[in-house]
Amino acid sequence: CRVAIAVPGQAGLVKFIKLPPVEKKRVPDIVKFEAKQQIPFQLEEVVWAYQQIGDDEEEGGDDDFTMAEVGLFAMKRDQIARAILPLTVAGIEVDVVQMAPIALFNYITADQIKGSGSKDSIVLLDIGVDNTDLIITDGVRIWQRNVPIGGNPFTRALTKELKLTFAKAEHLKRNATKAPDPRAIFTAMRGVFNDFASEVNRSIGFYSSINRTAKIRKVVGLGNGF
Repeated sequence: CRVAIAVPGQAGLVKFIKLPPVEKKRVPDIVKFEAKQQIPFQLEEVVWAYQQIGDDEEEGGDDDFTMAEVGLFAMKRDQIARAILPLTVAGIEVDVVQMAPIALFNYITADQIKGSGSKDSIVLLDIGVDNTDLIITDGVRIWQRNVPIGGNPFTRALTKELKLTFAKAEHLKRNATKAPDPRAIFTAMRGVFNDFASEVNRSIGFYSSINRTAKIRKVVGLGNGF
């Protein structure tokens, strides 16, 4: 049995970098140099790795060059330690640690993209308590963003507009369709809905601007907030 744990997306960094023409054997050194530039912490403070996504090679013997694109992934060591502490205390050894967006990428790639023959992109919205991990992927590349809106902002809107305690507002939010006046509940939350939709649309717009040929096929909602 192997144990894997996913760490919240805001705890890490994901970037894709197009390397300059370089000898294949020098790729690790170039990536380490790029990591020092791209990761906003000392490399000793993070656990990081990279994966080659694609390349543009010209064969030529020992001096083969590559113009590879690599995905750079990093998480702070102290955040990883905090995340796995309960398992460490219980004497359980963790085999794999992933950022939640990468875990979701693996899920959607294996479950819906691999073998489908489609090159379209899928949007994943993993809505938590205070934040939402927004991931867009075509099964090869992954683009992620942390949206600072989750389930609690909707509850807080109800406490403000309807003068309720947080506990009562949370219950009303979860059972809105059964309430005597559902319209009043959704009206009270409309501002948060609008802000959330704007953030999602802005993210999709930015993704489309840097991936001109991308076609988004569907949106998948995940998480307790959703």
